[in-house]
Amino acid sequence: MASHTDRALPLATEALPAALHGRIGYLLNRPATLVRERAQVILKPLRLIPPHFGVLSILKKEGPMTQKALGEALKVDPATMVWLIDHLEKERLVRRGEHPKDRRAHLVELSRSGRAAQARAARRLDQLEDEFLAPLSKTERHDLKRLLGKLFRNVPTQCIHPKLFEGKHA
Repeated sequence: MASHTDRALPLATEALPAALHGRIGYLLNRPATLVRERAQVILKPLRLIPPHFGVLSILKKEGPMTQKALGEALKVDPATMVWLIDHLEKERLVRRGEHPKDRRAHLVELSRSGRAAQARAARRLDQLEDEFLAPLSKTERHDLKRLLGKLFRNVPTQCIHPKLFEGKHA
């Protein structure tokens, strides 16, 4: 049986040019672009894109949250959160409900089908991650995740422009 990533883009195998060995932007961007593109391909049959998976995963772990809290956790702006949640609600993967203490806020919660979609997506992305990180030892994988997490904490809130994912879902 073919893996979910067989249909994705091939992994890059060319050597890193010596002139770029120390360029953090290049070193981060190329692998990130490859992983994002491959993730888009493997999530497309689920009618999801990577930022949708982020929303579903946070809701699974943390429980119902406001759109504002979700945006802060994912470091995306309010307009992007509305765009993401609108799609997930249309797909019946999340529900917006009233906040018990703040009438101005809405709680977003995972539906039963949202839990199932998150689990299916997680399995696909776990396989992608294992394949992508294959050249690294277990310790190197742990160190990479720890260091990227440290960098992520310092990333400002940003817009995830829909053009980045045009034609990739729905």
